[in-house]
Amino acid sequence: MTDAPPPKKRTWIPIVLGILFLIVILAVGGIIFMVSFVRQNMTIAEMSATSAVDEFAKVRSRFGDQKPLIEFVDGRPQYTADRATESPSSAPPLKTMHVLAWDDKEGKLVTFSLPFWLLRLKSGPIQLSAYSQGWDDRGVSFRVEDLEKHGPGLLMDLSESDEGRVMIWME
Repeated sequence: MTDAPPPKKRTWIPIVLGILFLIVILAVGGIIFMVSFVRQNMTIAEMSATSAVDEFAKVRSRFGDQKPLIEFVDGRPQYTADRATESPSSAPPLKTMHVLAWDDKEGKLVTFSLPFWLLRLKSGPIQLSAYSQGWDDRGVSFRVEDLEKHGPGLLMDLSESDEGRVMIWME
């Protein structure tokens, strides 16, 4: 008779397979959540240019003659002087960032809403850019703290001839 020890069981294989299975399930769940989130918060509508202008006018009328926080001067983004220095007293907390974009070539109006708690998760500046407008390399950047400081209102209202228009505001 031999006194050889019994062979060791490989218990690590089911553990590794279980961890891989859990990662796959979490990834699939994350993808389903993201697709659902985008479908609920974004709409794309085909419409005429006059209807799109009316939609922009309706949104713009909410803010009266308030200037956007970021304006484009000579094609370069910069903070509006009078809004950058003001600090509103007791501004209500921001809940949502809205984007309204019109594409002249496609004839489509896109609306997108992003909960502000999601923006608060971002550390560092938020960078907006558009290669076709030529401000991709310098971009438009702002911090969530800047937006909270100024409270609800227009962030940006940009029109490009033969391209379209983009309006971003916070509520």
